[in-house]
Amino acid sequence: MANPRSTFEKRRREQDKKDKARAKQERLAARRSEPRAAKGPEIAWDEAPPPPGSDAAADAPDTPEDVPSPE
Repeated sequence: MANPRSTFEKRRREQDKKDKARAKQERLAARRSEPRAAKGPEIAWDEAPPPPGSDAAADAPDTPEDVPSPE
């Protein structure tokens, strides 16, 4: 027959492991539900360059020489 002491120690270890996993899942869920403040720079989508490969991309200037000067 198994030693009762080792059986209870094993059960306690398993419970501790489950408790730690549950706490970790709760922390992850809390972190994921928070709104993120720093995602990166804001982009003005009405002023954004067209995506490459689109028809508008062919009309857009690619190099600084193609860009008209402000003068």
